Amino acid sequence: MYDSLSDAELIRLAQRGDRGAFSALYARHGKAIYLYAWGMTRDDREAEDVTQEVFVVAWRRLRDIRLVDASVLPWMLVTCRNLSRNALRARRDALVLDESLLPGDRTRQERIEELSWVRQAVERLGGMDQRIVHLCLVEGYSYAEAADHLGLSVSAVAKRVERARAALRLAVRGES
Repeated sequence: MYDSLSDAELIRLAQRGDRGAFSALYARHGKAIYLYAWGMTRDDREAEDVTQEVFVVAWRRLRDIRLVDASVLPWMLVTCRNLSRNALRARRDALVLDESLLPGDRTRQERIEELSWVRQAVERLGGMDQRIVHLCLVEGYSYAEAADHLGLSVSAVAKRVERARAALRLAVRGES
């Protein structure tokens, strides 16, 4: 029913209290908001929280939303950017000094330095490849789970993981 309606029509219906119209906006733009939030925070839980907060703010401010080219997405992305920055600021302010990283703990510091190349190699990957590495190699998602989460095919995820592993192998050898 709502699929054929424009964002402006969905907003008008939501302003009248139609929660189904607002749910349709979430279905239409939720994934884009989540991916944008993840791109800024690099954290699944934080990206989910920011995405949820974007839609809470949108619901509260339905009358203030400005459409750009008949789309609510630009307004939501600006809201997402601001909320993501707030989340990053809060994360930075909440950091606790890890005394195990003080100069006296040489072994731990050496390990961190040895693995810094991994972080640098992953940072050189494209955004989607970084996301796939995070899901499959860090969080332990299966290829099928990652593919479902990202809206890709399982074979696309497998190919991207293999490419990422190849890039990491080159980094180990110092060839990148």
